[in-house]
Amino acid sequence: MSVFSQEFKVQSVEKALSRRPEQSLKQIAVTLGVGYSTLQKWIRLAKKNQLEKTESNMSKEKALKIGIQ
Repeated sequence: MSVFSQEFKVQSVEKALSRRPEQSLKQIAVTLGVGYSTLQKWIRLAKKNQLEKTESNMSKEKALKIGIQ
């Protein structure tokens, strides 16, 4: 089992949510080297403000963009 840094998770969520319309979430997951369900989980947690507990790794603007406040 791989352990991913908090920064990697946040960047992955940002990449997934800002993907081009023709890119699927599965394609993004493969590109990042993570499981599709793992990426879905990180997105869910980010939207619930449970992925990133501090704003130190993410600017306020980016946090607001994906619903983390």
